Amino acid sequence: MLEHKRIVLTGGPSSGKTSLLNHIQHPDTHCFEEVSRDVISKALIKGVKQPFLDNPLGFSEALFERRLHDYFEDKKNKIHVYDRGIHDVVAYLNAIGGDVPCGMLDDCSKYCYGAVFVFPPWDAIFTQDAERMEVFVEAIDFHKALLETYTNFGMQCIEVPKLSIEERFRFILNHL
Repeated sequence: MLEHKRIVLTGGPSSGKTSLLNHIQHPDTHCFEEVSRDVISKALIKGVKQPFLDNPLGFSEALFERRLHDYFEDKKNKIHVYDRGIHDVVAYLNAIGGDVPCGMLDDCSKYCYGAVFVFPPWDAIFTQDAERMEVFVEAIDFHKALLETYTNFGMQCIEVPKLSIEERFRFILNHL
């Protein structure tokens, strides 16, 4: 089986992760998109207005399952880049004081990423939409929880500076 380099882009909502992921185009790289938008849009269709707040554990379990599936996705590419990782689920539950299932904690202990790039809250680019319901203050709280969670699971977090997409991309390349 091919050994993959796993890179996660994490950070609070609307911090530029997906924009950077969309910028990455390389034959050796497989990019895994953020799954929460899909889970949220399906919940909205069912009439659930705020899936994370209405059912934090159910929503988080759905995200965790999809992200764990992505973690093991066996592609021919050597480099896997994830728009959020399994540890994000634990961080978000911790941020709201929710209970984290032991199975999630066990999986997070076993499955880590080779590089963790953290996108800090950035008011100038922050936006809300149908699937991104958090306000900027919550983005700051989630950012803190993400740093703490990834660090607690033994991963070094590299903060991505607030620069253009191209400059952020070069910053990440220089740290690989």
